[in-house]
Amino acid sequence: MQQMSRVFVTEEELTVRRTPQELVEWFEHKFQEITQQEGGKEAIRMREGLCKEFIEEVCPLSIFASFRFGGRNNVTLQPVIGNQNYDVLITDCAFSPPHVCKLEITQAHEGENDFLRRLMLQKQGWTPISGPIMKTGTKNTGIELRANIVTRDVEDYQNKQINLIIKALKGKIRKKYESDTSLLIMFWDLIEVNETDVREALYRVVEDELEPRKIPFSALYLASWSKRIFLRWPPNNDG
Repeated sequence: MQQMSRVFVTEEELTVRRTPQELVEWFEHKFQEITQQEGGKEAIRMREGLCKEFIEEVCPLSIFASFRFGGRNNVTLQPVIGNQNYDVLITDCAFSPPHVCKLEITQAHEGENDFLRRLMLQKQGWTPISGPIMKTGTKNTGIELRANIVTRDVEDYQNKQINLIIKALKGKIRKKYESDTSLLIMFWDLIEVNETDVREALYRVVEDELEPRKIPFSALYLASWSKRIFLRWPPNNDG
């Protein structure tokens, strides 16, 4: 008998228009609600169903909203689920008529190794913060995971995260986007990284390696999952 998929969050809940504060409060409440249910932590870790959008889009959006708009109540943010080339509609009612812009969200991650790290955490209760995860077996025979422990200093870890950020950025700028679309890149800083170094690396890549005029975004935002770092390029752009 086929097991019914678990539903922890619905599309209707995800796509409600909320002010920045409403969004932050709703996400925190919903996260607690899901993780307290049976199977909820697994659904979050393994991105089951719409928990994928909940963690990979709404969570970053709540961080972005808090940094970018603070306690403003004349701005609303509405996640959009689907294959369109943006993830969020932002309406700023400080303008007349209200100004509507778009936000695309992406992550600087390790691809399959990121999935294996989460799977190892789910199966074994722990996972290293760096280094490859070795996988053997299949779903039918049973998957075995083994961590290849690699000792890295803070500088190595930081450089790795910067390289993942640059890779994510370069992957996005090759695509076409509607006008007035910004990009938010999320990255991990499980080891505290230097904000100045990250900022200088981002600006150097954008201004020296890439051609700013050809970047298809009105603004670039960079935020850490820990909420320690939030950067914007151009730094004086209010978009």
